[in-house]
Amino acid sequence: MSAAPSQALEATSKNIVVEHVELPKFALQLFSRVSIDGRGYRTRQKLGREWLFIDIQTEDSKLLTDADIAGLQACGEFVVLESGLVSEETAGPLSPLVCSEKVHQSNLRKSDYVSACLALGDDLRRSRSVLNPILREVAERRGEKPPGFTSVLNWLQEHRQYGSSYGTAAYSDRHDLKGSRRTKLASWQEAAIEPGINVYLAGASKDLAYATVCERVREYDKEFGSALDKDGLGPRFIQGNGNLMPPSRRTFERRCAAVDRFTRDVARRGERYARSRNRTYATVALPERPYEQVEVDHGRLDILIADESGIVFGRPDIIVFRDRATSMILGFSIGFEEPSYAAFIQGLRHTIYPKNLSHLTGIENKWPCFGRIENLFVDNALHFIGHNIEEAGRELGFNVVRCAPRSPWLKGSLERFFGTLNVGLLHSLPGTTLENVLARRDHETLGDATLTLTELEGLITKWICDIYHVQVTKGLGIIRGVGDVPIKVWNRKAKTYQTAPLPSRDTFIALAGDTIERTIQRDGVVWDYIKYEDASLISILTDTRHRGRRPGQSTTKYKLVRDPQDLRTINLINHHTDEVLTLQATHAHRKYADGLTLHQHRVIIARAKEQVRGECDVDQLMRTKAQLAELICQLKNKPIRKKVQRKLARYLQRETAKKLSSTISAQDFEDSSATGFLDLAADAPEIPKDPPLGGAVLAPPRPRWEGPPSPTADSGAPSDGLSDLNQFKKSKNWSVSDGRTS
Repeated sequence: MSAAPSQALEATSKNIVVEHVELPKFALQLFSRVSIDGRGYRTRQKLGREWLFIDIQTEDSKLLTDADIAGLQACGEFVVLESGLVSEETAGPLSPLVCSEKVHQSNLRKSDYVSACLALGDDLRRSRSVLNPILREVAERRGEKPPGFTSVLNWLQEHRQYGSSYGTAAYSDRHDLKGSRRTKLASWQEAAIEPGINVYLAGASKDLAYATVCERVREYDKEFGSALDKDGLGPRFIQGNGNLMPPSRRTFERRCAAVDRFTRDVARRGERYARSRNRTYATVALPERPYEQVEVDHGRLDILIADESGIVFGRPDIIVFRDRATSMILGFSIGFEEPSYAAFIQGLRHTIYPKNLSHLTGIENKWPCFGRIENLFVDNALHFIGHNIEEAGRELGFNVVRCAPRSPWLKGSLERFFGTLNVGLLHSLPGTTLENVLARRDHETLGDATLTLTELEGLITKWICDIYHVQVTKGLGIIRGVGDVPIKVWNRKAKTYQTAPLPSRDTFIALAGDTIERTIQRDGVVWDYIKYEDASLISILTDTRHRGRRPGQSTTKYKLVRDPQDLRTINLINHHTDEVLTLQATHAHRKYADGLTLHQHRVIIARAKEQVRGECDVDQLMRTKAQLAELICQLKNKPIRKKVQRKLARYLQRETAKKLSSTISAQDFEDSSATGFLDLAADAPEIPKDPPLGGAVLAPPRPRWEGPPSPTADSGAPSDGLSDLNQFKKSKNWSVSDGRTS
């Protein structure tokens, strides 16, 4: 039943054909000024169904139909600026957008009078007898005094020129154009101000700059003053002594203030400072897929870190990789080394490979980020602009993009991450240093450094996975500013994301760049006092191409490569067979090298060399570690550190003096004031003393004053010298002991 009406309607519509459709026509006034695509044109004439427009600057012609004009107006590309031929010096009205409510109400009042006059139609005349009755009628209705006849004529002219384009805004008063725009200063005053402004922009104070202005006026008066009619200039330009008057200081200060900020900053501080201070920001589009644009930067964390024995290492550095498409943290590396290429490689490896969180407890969310980087954005730090970074990019297949120098806003989100990490996590942990000394002065105690590097890595990992990745980030989302959650954005974009196979571990070890050439001995290979061995070295030593140590013949050297973050194993390249062998530290050295980084190893070596002043072995390194830990434990129990340090210095000085070879008797080095090292508790280690040569027993130290020898125990009476001394002490009423035994 319902199909029949629709079929009938379809059959009927086939018989109706409209051959021509009339479009509305525009009533443009000739010689009107219009804007087409941002260029100025004049309406010349109507040619059939098309309008002819002439470019004001190039006099090129453009033909547009009414339909074309309507389409351009819908896009805002056709605007009628002035209706009819008017003077080029006549300023048009302000935009309706800048009209205040007060101006808008004034324009509505004018529109009432104009509308009443236009209602006369063909009877409208520029005659007072015709218009005044209309104006009095409108004014009576509005309850106000009628406007002037000439004012209404001006309103009618504004309506004719701009009413169709600006509406009631065509009647806006241009108060901003009122007043004289000409300078009120004399020619020599204007000429003197310009050099003064240049001196001010060069960095001088306004006092010195204004002195330059006065000096220029004085020079002009000296050279040309005699040719001027000073009597006719008046007191505004002539001083009481008859000299030409310079511009006032306030006038000069206004001219200096009128210089735009960018020009002033360029002249006084430099172009880089001016661009940084007056820069504008642009919100760029986010990449379509993860790992397409990755930014990396380093920062120093606001916390002190200690090792397991209590030694405070200081504030660690962190290198962070951030994905721009999802705002996810892709990886990081943390350590006490200065930001270097080795630290960069460690963070890059953590970024590319999957994250193993099995050794950490309490982390609720996963860290699903892994893949190959396409474009890596770096700043101009020395460890980021070297050739090693470019070589790593070629090996791993990513493009290195260097940001402009001193432009941290180009990686603003990553810079903000460091502040969020410090404030959101580290400032609440014991051992924090806060952001600066001003923030620390309001805290009596911030806690001692108790966190180790491993514990800090675990806390940062949990904070990234369970807080940073699951909170709203304003830079994400369809509407920037509303924001989105990074892990949700990652899940949406990772559905279609595909990455190439990940590089091998050997590639990163090779990229680390820590290589050396060493010979192979029968007990293994030694590198930085750590010995490595493996049964596979026998095949190299027995190879006929291997040269051992012989007179007049050098031993064959082999390339060694190690991971700076793990010195437990190294790789040896057998160039005879192009085979890579993995060597582990010997059993005697394995405990020391387990979990040891290159930076820690070098610090311990330097400490050991300071103690032994020569070669050191692994046993000495282990003793150095123990001594450092014991010394720190002793120092941590003392409340007054400065006093402890002075006693430590005095002890070390005495120990050094004892070891010097000298002809002076060892008694002269004995000082009872240096005993009781550090005033330690009873369980503190006793300081051993070197026994005298030949097993002889040293005599007790002699007093600093010269006197006769003390009497022996067999003598019953003191010597004459001692009696004289006692009598002398009694005469002086001395009560201080002289150091002798009675």
